Amino acid sequence: MDDLLPPPARPGRPMPWRALGALFVPAAALAAGTGLQRFFEGPIPPGDALLRWMLWSTGAGLLAGTLGGLALEKKKLFFFFWAAYGAGAPWAVAGLVAGAVAAVRPVREGLADQREQACRASGRSVCTVPEFTAACAEASRDPGRSQLREPQQKLCDTQGCTFRWVYPGPFRPETRTVPGALLCSVVADPAGKGVRYALIRASETPP
Repeated sequence: MDDLLPPPARPGRPMPWRALGALFVPAAALAAGTGLQRFFEGPIPPGDALLRWMLWSTGAGLLAGTLGGLALEKKKLFFFFWAAYGAGAPWAVAGLVAGAVAAVRPVREGLADQREQACRASGRSVCTVPEFTAACAEASRDPGRSQLREPQQKLCDTQGCTFRWVYPGPFRPETRTVPGALLCSVVADPAGKGVRYALIRASETPP
């Protein structure tokens, strides 16, 4: 009769609560730190906002680790470990991210060098953001003889003209601070003399 019965089911594996808690604590600490900083300091906090975000996250991590230790452990030694882990987890995550960014930076620099070389090989005279910035300032003195060559857009009326040049790239890692292309806008008087200029994101271009 026993041979006719199906084999007994294997006992299910217990839920790895400690491993899940180890992942949850730093995530909760960083998220709570963001919320606390925004609530107490506003959407644009002054000064070193990154350092204070880490301090807010440290406090939130200490609380999250303490609660995790109360829920998962019975021995006081492990309880203190969870509290310390919660306080240090945000800094560990920040260190890992900073290390990853530093590790890939040589690769990004190499790609930027290749793009600049290809840009110059194509005949363009401006292939870096500093060059574009300097050329934009120079164009404000004499838009008609700009190193940027022919503007992509020229709008004129009785009060003067507005010249616009677009820089689509290439960008280096330290100059890629905003998404999209950069735009140089130069306003000239009726005589063709530059009055002022502005360097803005192309996505913010007025109609």
